[in-house]
Amino acid sequence: MGTVTIAATYGAGGSVIAPKVAKRLGLPFIDRAIPVSTAKEINEPLAAALADDSDHTSRVQRVLDRVLATSGLFVGVTASPEQRGALPEIARTEEALRHVAETSGAVILGRAGVFALKGVPAVLNVRLDCDVEARRRAAAARYGIDIAAATRIQQDTDRARLAYVEHYYPRAGAWNDPRHYQVMLDSTALSHEACVDIIVRAAQDLFGTQPGGST
Repeated sequence: MGTVTIAATYGAGGSVIAPKVAKRLGLPFIDRAIPVSTAKEINEPLAAALADDSDHTSRVQRVLDRVLATSGLFVGVTASPEQRGALPEIARTEEALRHVAETSGAVILGRAGVFALKGVPAVLNVRLDCDVEARRRAAAARYGIDIAAATRIQQDTDRARLAYVEHYYPRAGAWNDPRHYQVMLDSTALSHEACVDIIVRAAQDLFGTQPGGST
C-alpha cells in the first residue's frame, strides 16, 4: 500500500474524514500533534511568543516543544522519555513517520506529514481547506456552538498548526501552496463522504491497488 497525509484547517473536517479514509484503505491512523484542545490551551503563550520580535524563535520553540513533550508520536501510545522533549524530537518524529510510511503505510492527519515525508515514494498528500467563514459555520453546526465561539477556536487552532509548520519546516514553503498536494478539497462544499471517496480513489490510483489492498 502507501501513505496518505492530510493537512486540514479548523472546521474542514479532518478529524472526521481522515480516520474514515484509514478505515477504507485498511491503514493505521496517526492523529495530529496539535488537536483543538491543545491549541486552545497554548493560545496565549503562543500568541505572545509570535509577537515577541526580540526572542521570537526560542519562545515559539519552547511552547511547541511543550506540545510535543505531552502529545507523544501516536494517539493512544505513550511516548517514552527518549521520544519527548526538544528540537531533536522533530527528527525522531520524522524517523517514526518515515518508518511507518516505508513499511505498513498509514493515514497521517497533521504533523506536517507533507513535509516530514518529502521524497518518500507512494505518498498521497491531501489538503482540506475552504473559505474561513464556511469553516466557522461548519464547526458551529458540528459542535453545537455559536459563530463567535467557533471563530475564537478557529483562530487559536489555525495559528497553532501554522506555527508548528513554519517553525519546524521554515524552508518548506507556504503550508497552503497547492504544489505540495496532489489533492485539494473544499470539504464544506463537498460532503465528508464525497471527500473520503475522492481521497480513497486517488490513493488507490497512486498506489496501484484495488479496494481491500490488493495490487
